[in-house]
Amino acid sequence: MSNLQSVGLPAMSVGTWLLALLPVVVVLTLMMAFKMSGARAGVISWLVAVAVVYFTFGGGAEVLASGTVKGLWTTIFVLFIIWSSMYLYNLVDLTGSFKVIAATFTKLTNGNKMLQLLILGWVFPTFIQGVCGFGVPVAVATPLLIGLGFDPIVSVVTALLGHSWGVTFGSLGSSYSVLLQLSPVEAGPMAFWGSIFIALGGLIVGFCILHNYGGFAAFKEGTVAVLFLSIVMGGAMIGTCFVSPNVGTFVAGAAGLIAGSFILPKFKAYRPAADAPAMEEDPEVAGKSFIDAFSAYIILIVVVFAVYLIAPVKNFLEQDMFKLGLAFPETVTSFGYTEEATAKYSALKILTTPGTLIVISSFLAAAYYNAKGLLPKGAMKTAWTKTMAQSAGSTATIMPMTMMAVLMTAGGLTTYIAYGIAQTAGGAFPILAPFIGILGGFVTSSGTSSNILFTSMQYEVASVLSISPYIILAVQTTGSSLSNSFSPGNAALGAGVSGLAGREGEILKSTGVYNMLQGLIIGLVAFALIKLGFGM
Repeated sequence: MSNLQSVGLPAMSVGTWLLALLPVVVVLTLMMAFKMSGARAGVISWLVAVAVVYFTFGGGAEVLASGTVKGLWTTIFVLFIIWSSMYLYNLVDLTGSFKVIAATFTKLTNGNKMLQLLILGWVFPTFIQGVCGFGVPVAVATPLLIGLGFDPIVSVVTALLGHSWGVTFGSLGSSYSVLLQLSPVEAGPMAFWGSIFIALGGLIVGFCILHNYGGFAAFKEGTVAVLFLSIVMGGAMIGTCFVSPNVGTFVAGAAGLIAGSFILPKFKAYRPAADAPAMEEDPEVAGKSFIDAFSAYIILIVVVFAVYLIAPVKNFLEQDMFKLGLAFPETVTSFGYTEEATAKYSALKILTTPGTLIVISSFLAAAYYNAKGLLPKGAMKTAWTKTMAQSAGSTATIMPMTMMAVLMTAGGLTTYIAYGIAQTAGGAFPILAPFIGILGGFVTSSGTSSNILFTSMQYEVASVLSISPYIILAVQTTGSSLSNSFSPGNAALGAGVSGLAGREGEILKSTGVYNMLQGLIIGLVAFALIKLGFGM
């Protein structure tokens, strides 16, 4: 394993490692134990990060300024998604379409709320994640669940959990591609082991959603549904990864939507009793079209697919002339930890960023609703007014959170924490390897960024310990994917689109427990498989 001094970090010690972890501990403690708002906790944890980077990791004013401004710039991407998706939700809500959507899914699922939750909170976000991640599945699914009458906290946690397992092979395989780019592993075995562990993660996610909805009592009614959907989606993903891993999550989500909507409700466990009274149709939605009501989301899917799946269109719209980013110089700490100079840091692809696609879809949806006589007068202005009021809190939360996270990366704290775990784990490393992926995802709110940070390190540790690099990298990317349910940035996004700004700590308390359990199960399975000699 690399000497820490060779990568520009202080010598490893327990005290320094705990200091590196301190900003994360502070933000979690303030939000989860003291129920402090994400905005206040974020500012305090950013100040803690500033102190640790400056006094312990040798980051001077240039490192502090660069990391902080990079964080502020990164928030633009996330906030664009929050504001645009909230606007779309408010627009749909003002047309009364959620009542029609709710009535349709009630009929389709025989009135079973649990099936509705699993299909719209797990399967549907997986489908969207297949093509367009970056928080869009959470931003779309959360308001839908709330519109169907589910508790806002349950809705946010479900959407966060539901989309997370599909991150690696979602967004057309961006996270998976990093594994191949930053390590010498072969594509075939990497796709196979990655899909095996991701499918296992999906199964665990299903049961976490059940528990979040109704505790262990929900297992009695929901186990059959979770097992069925896990087999369908996990099997579809594993099979697709033999052919084209980059569309694994998309195919899994599509298969899940078909099976969940048209096959699962016919299972004996979910059919209404023979003597059950027929469901009465709400007079308010009688005769109204589901296609018309759901058209805003159909339009969004079509727009996203048209941009992301038609290569010539995507390549044209993502030319450098359509990218906006800030230039940053190279920064070096006194220990030698280096962040390279960049001409366009985290470049905003103006024409293909998810926020732009949601805005385009909103205007197209408004035009469609208006043509159908469903759009009230002044609805677009009313939707904007509501959006501004609803999104202010999440904006105040995301800015300092991202400043803290990016500064930790720029100062070397995140890498130092990961190396500390690797150096002390020894033979138990496979159990802890997923938690390195979780750490990266927690800090960056991105599975892809976590893989960029830690793929090389994980491969190096596997080589030193003479254990399967395929299994270790598989659990790295599984952990980084699942961590998308637990990162403060994604929690703030979910809170923002659900009107729960200031309650991010409640969200993280739920997803944090599930994420730790997921990481432990994944790690134990990896440990057992490696001990049995698999993956070499």
